[in-house]
Amino acid sequence: MPTLNWLIQESNLNNIRLITGENHILQEIKSVNVLDNPDVLKWFKQNELVLTTGYCFKDNPTLQRQMIKDMCEIGCAALAIKTKRFFRQIPDAIIDEAKNLDFPIIELPYFYSFSEISQMIFQQIYKEQNLQVEREQHFLSNFMQQILNHEPISTSLQQIAHFFATPVLLIDINCSLIASAFPYKYKDINEDNLHSLTDFLSLQISKNIIDNFCKINEQNYSLQTFSLYNQAGYLCFLYKKTSFSPIPTSKFLQNIIQLLTFACVQNKTLNTNYNSNSTFFLHFLVHHKQNNIEEIKKLCSFYGFDYQKEWICLTISLQNILEKNKSLFLLNLDKCLKDLSLEHCTIFTCFNNNLFCIYFLFPPTYHRLQALHQVQNYSLKLKNKFNEQSIFIGISACHKKITNISRAFEESLKALQYQQQINDFQPGSYLHQIPLHLLNQSSSNLLIHNILQPLLDFDQQNNTELIHTLKIYFSCNYNASQAAKILYLHRNTMLNRLEKIKEILQTDFNNSDENILIYLSLSALNL
Repeated sequence: MPTLNWLIQESNLNNIRLITGENHILQEIKSVNVLDNPDVLKWFKQNELVLTTGYCFKDNPTLQRQMIKDMCEIGCAALAIKTKRFFRQIPDAIIDEAKNLDFPIIELPYFYSFSEISQMIFQQIYKEQNLQVEREQHFLSNFMQQILNHEPISTSLQQIAHFFATPVLLIDINCSLIASAFPYKYKDINEDNLHSLTDFLSLQISKNIIDNFCKINEQNYSLQTFSLYNQAGYLCFLYKKTSFSPIPTSKFLQNIIQLLTFACVQNKTLNTNYNSNSTFFLHFLVHHKQNNIEEIKKLCSFYGFDYQKEWICLTISLQNILEKNKSLFLLNLDKCLKDLSLEHCTIFTCFNNNLFCIYFLFPPTYHRLQALHQVQNYSLKLKNKFNEQSIFIGISACHKKITNISRAFEESLKALQYQQQINDFQPGSYLHQIPLHLLNQSSSNLLIHNILQPLLDFDQQNNTELIHTLKIYFSCNYNASQAAKILYLHRNTMLNRLEKIKEILQTDFNNSDENILIYLSLSALNL
């Protein structure tokens, strides 16, 4: 992307000056917009260069300062002001506020039109985007050739490190370092420094922590991790904390991970301990979504997946099971499946070292709710069977159409990941979680503020646990006796707590709409 430095020093535009924000001279410009009315601020975007004559705020220092604050908060690249139209020079209020916020202000000469400036910037953006596409295509071509030539994984990693100009790591499912590579002339750390990262990697991946930093040679680093397509390991990018800029999940990166996964399988770099063709079936259907229906039909026919039926996918996470115990766990799971007796249902399994998927196949005429209830009941039996082991289970909705085989898996995985997020070992159903998946930070905060805040305040001021009591009460389907048993309370104590909760929240739990809002608010606390 073009930068402010390119605009000022390297473009064909002359007499452009950077007045403030020298520290941001390498700030990228991703788009251009024009400020001709204060109301247009709502449409500004991050990394956007804003052009203006200043007419809309020329006689209002207060508005001038506020607009600088707003653009800084949005993350605009800079404000470029044309002089000798409505200003002989840029107002002091703008410069003072920009200096305080370290926000770039650019002085534009009057003889350039905004369309001329915009056209030049967009041409540079398109030019660099095309060059980037060419670089990516050239990289993928060389990368694939290396893999076809059976070159070592270390060579492939070296190419990735050079292209992204950052250290890269290949780790297995147990978060142990398999291989690493560094860009040219990178001397800050070496491979020996990386072997101590196992615990940090395990925490970051299992808890899905993004902003957690580790220390190497007295410097803070962050890791960005991507699962390999066969779920047998991870590709990680290592950044210094001061220069942390996550790599976007693009088609280009997905191609790299796909090729790297193929290379690992080809070279047997990451052994999964379980040699099963069903691993390939899972990998193919989940990650090859662009294949035509005929190709998928051939694959299903080869592995015995009856795509003419309807299906529900149940996925079990194997991450928390020790490697030495996995064989025994899978034997017990296989026995449970053989003992399974579901009406009008056959099963299809596919798994790898990290996930075990069970597709429950029902006739198209079978009642879908009944099918869901049967699968949910079976998942509870599994949970009770392996109660001593910390396994997470996710269940999809019921699907048909051959193109939805991978969608069912994705839904079960989302349900499983939500259970991991809230650390709940009860089986999770994607259908029941749909409202929760729609929650974002803004709506979560709004729900909590409007519904639960009085109760949160009461707990904090009185050192009580009414929020926890309410959670258990809702999880027990409003059964006070069952909730009291879980909380080790006398039933009368439980009833007294509920009366206090009703008083604080101004509700009696008889309004279904309010109950939904309370349930969503309690869920928002876990997000």
